[in-house]
Amino acid sequence: MIRKNAGRRISSFTVAIVGGGFAGAALAAQLLRKSLGTVSVILIEKGARIGRGVAYGTSCGEHLLNVPARSMSIFPDDPEHFLRWAQLNRGIGVKPGDYLPRQVYGHYVASVLQHEIDLHPGRFQRVQDEAVDVARVDGAAEIRLRCGQTVFADKVVLALGNFPPGDPRLPGKTPHSLHYVSDPWAPGALVRFDADGDKADDDKNDKHDRNRDGTGVLLVGSGLTSVDVAISLRSRGFRGPIYLLSRRGLLPQSHKACAVWPPFWDEHCPRTARGLLRLVRAQVEAAEARGSGWRAVIDSLRPFTSTIWRSLSRKEQRKFLRHVRPYWEVHRHRVATEISVTLASQIENGQIQIHAGRIAKYEEDADGVDVTYHNRKTATLERLRVKRVINCTGPEVDCRRIENLLLNNLLRQKLVRPDPLFLGLDTSEHGALIDTRGEPSDFLYTIGPSRKGSLWKTTAVPEIRVQAFHMSTLLLSACEREEIKSIEHEPSADLHSAA
Repeated sequence: MIRKNAGRRISSFTVAIVGGGFAGAALAAQLLRKSLGTVSVILIEKGARIGRGVAYGTSCGEHLLNVPARSMSIFPDDPEHFLRWAQLNRGIGVKPGDYLPRQVYGHYVASVLQHEIDLHPGRFQRVQDEAVDVARVDGAAEIRLRCGQTVFADKVVLALGNFPPGDPRLPGKTPHSLHYVSDPWAPGALVRFDADGDKADDDKNDKHDRNRDGTGVLLVGSGLTSVDVAISLRSRGFRGPIYLLSRRGLLPQSHKACAVWPPFWDEHCPRTARGLLRLVRAQVEAAEARGSGWRAVIDSLRPFTSTIWRSLSRKEQRKFLRHVRPYWEVHRHRVATEISVTLASQIENGQIQIHAGRIAKYEEDADGVDVTYHNRKTATLERLRVKRVINCTGPEVDCRRIENLLLNNLLRQKLVRPDPLFLGLDTSEHGALIDTRGEPSDFLYTIGPSRKGSLWKTTAVPEIRVQAFHMSTLLLSACEREEIKSIEHEPSADLHSAA
């Protein structure tokens, strides 16, 4: 319900969801599905399309899911829902192990939500605007929109998704660099690359000259974002060399079929980063000896990842982040086989080059950029001459550094606080946001990447759909309590006056 004035009237229990990417759409669909018409949902999203977000709103058909179709259902209690939908809409030839285009999955999420909206008419409201502030007014949540209007709800769930990347430290780069792309997913960020670098394919074997000719593009980072950007550049016709530079030069590993490895983590396992690393290595050795492999070992940890994370002390969590995280990320977050084959081919012929080191100097002129870096292997300074530099370091997670009006206002009001590791927002076990006094909110919640500090793994569909399921259950319980309270406080009939 939207009001221009401060008066508050809500005819039914209402949940406002801020953010219309996968997390927001999944929560809205599950609320409508499970509430049987007892809850109204308001979805606030400034973008035109629901259910896409950055990942599934891509216009590049070569961007594939990193999880097979059999594991991508929006409903945790119906694991083959997406597979059936894909076979119905894409053809019966879709197999459980297929890695489908992310565009297709975005269409699936939107269609699931629309189906639930159609089944529950009058219970869903779409607000295409940006939420900029939230306050508690007369027992309700008042959400202020950028347009000046307000939305009222009983509960508010922030499903803000991933934020744009924070700029890495590039000594010498000015704030108004002409050849630097801060956010590769910003509208139009890659448009200017469509016709760049055509001459770089003239001599694929002369890598030394290509490092100096300035026709290439440098991607800062070598994780999943860099892989996606490299694919986008090629799909746009960019033929120049692509350089990936990160501190360790690690690329995401690929998926590969292997025998299932039984779960091995329990309450008796080590509670230190070093001890867990040794345990996993021992399990990998055992798996390989029995014809399986490391992938199966890592996969067997998936159901326990958040439990393991919470079992570590803050000191051990920091050790993990400092020493183990880069290696965990490239083994845990893998790419589809087709993507891996394409990358390997371009690396082999020199179209893509991987460098490990730390950037020491960024020097820009009218024609391009000279990037000097400390080579990790040789401990020497090396230089790359490129046309442009693209920041592919991944989403910013430290809320103190994020430029988001809603988040900034919530921090200013002390309604939320960063988690102790600055990986997101501090939350209770059930996703309630914790204020600066350490008190969990009774009306403000969050799901998705913002819970990384408390759950660690909270960015992929299999984890977020479970969060959406539990959050919908929590909110429906709150709705039932409100109904009981309303009945208890309802004035009894005056039988004498009726007579």
